[in-house]
Amino acid sequence: MISRRKLKEFYEAKPERQRHAKVFNDWFRIARKAYWRNFQDTRATLRQTDTALGDTGRTATIFDVGGNKYRVIAHVDYVRQTVKIEAVLDHREYDRNLWKKLF
Repeated sequence: MISRRKLKEFYEAKPERQRHAKVFNDWFRIARKAYWRNFQDTRATLRQTDTALGDTGRTATIFDVGGNKYRVIAHVDYVRQTVKIEAVLDHREYDRNLWKKLF
């Protein structure tokens, strides 16, 4: 895991998100300890996970967090065993597809 900063910035930005801090921290702990060799391993650990192709042709891994309320958009490098959080969005922000410009 590269950094928790984007998670904290997201849930600390609004009071209604702060009550979900535990959900984000739990996700971070699981992802940090995981050894994923491929997307199937990722999905076996965190069932509510998908992949999508962004506008630049990169593949994003999309984690549903907080019972489908939030999305963590990340680049998972299975060779280097890193997860780089690119964006954290609520469901409405995610549906606007603005995150695709990052990928």
